[in-house]
Amino acid sequence: MVQRKIFPAYGGYNVAVASEQMKDGKWAAVATITHSTGTGQRIIDLPIPNQRFETEEEAERSVVKMAMEWIDRNAPPEESGDPAKVA
Repeated sequence: MVQRKIFPAYGGYNVAVASEQMKDGKWAAVATITHSTGTGQRIIDLPIPNQRFETEEEAERSVVKMAMEWIDRNAPPEESGDPAKVA
């Protein structure tokens, strides 16, 4: 059964994670980033990783990390959690 969770991020971003236990007993997860603005919502589906993990928590942690890295690379400086990007 697929488990879905929302992890809040900074700058108006959230990371939605769907995790699933595979037939071999290992876990897989995928993340979608949502960014709310005053006029709408942007949705970014991240690439589906082929990694499998021993636990659901490891799978979730991996894709949340990938999503936060995407936000750091792509968010405008004022929305990023990276202090080096803020002037």
